[in-house]
Amino acid sequence: MALRSRGIITLMVFAGLLACVAASYLDLSTIPHVETSTFMQEHYRYATTPTQMFPPHLLAEVSKINYLRLQAKSKKEITEDHLLDEAYNILESIEAFSPEESTQSKFSSKEDWIRIAILYRSATALYCILSLQSVSVFPENSALRATCVTHGQVLLHHLPEGLSSARTKRFMLWPLVLLGVEAVHSGMATRDFVSKQLPELSRSVGTSIPLTAQSVLQSFWASGLNRWDTCFDRPYPFTMQIAVDVSRVSAP
Repeated sequence: MALRSRGIITLMVFAGLLACVAASYLDLSTIPHVETSTFMQEHYRYATTPTQMFPPHLLAEVSKINYLRLQAKSKKEITEDHLLDEAYNILESIEAFSPEESTQSKFSSKEDWIRIAILYRSATALYCILSLQSVSVFPENSALRATCVTHGQVLLHHLPEGLSSARTKRFMLWPLVLLGVEAVHSGMATRDFVSKQLPELSRSVGTSIPLTAQSVLQSFWASGLNRWDTCFDRPYPFTMQIAVDVSRVSAP
């Protein structure tokens, strides 16, 4: 596969994957999740995209979560215990991810890379719990709620630095959206933080996508509902600045 074509296909798969993250379960059947997970881990390095800030291990877990959500609603011959075991395995894998180890190959701006990895680990953990509770795979218990609170606090701690850096702010939308969904369970301070940061991100990066996220989240907060699938009425690919690096590609 030519480098240019591989990069473009990677972008399409990545956008589809994150669109499924911000989607109801009815939309999940459009993405071949198992194949997506393998493809992204093998090929995403060929593109200059937000996936370069999305550790491949965590990206693979996102694909597994999407597939598990689809299985939960497909009513096929899969027991609830099996789904729950798979869900806890995914969450355990996310929690075991090491931001420090994942950035060992980075030789510049290492603190930025570690901060990004920390943010994406917590955002992925929140997506795992909240989206799987929404389809009744995970129970709603105090232990999982405490885990969500912890990861929400991690996002609140690290997002201000990530958003203040010109190098990393364009990669902050997805963690910010996940914090916004978690904020339905927390106080107004977190909602105010998310509501303030999204328009600022829109202005600084030059795209209206954060404003769409703000509108979706504010409607969710005002609805009185708190499940993941009541937040998103359709797929939203909450990612920004996707481009293929063709600087080293020669014309055929």
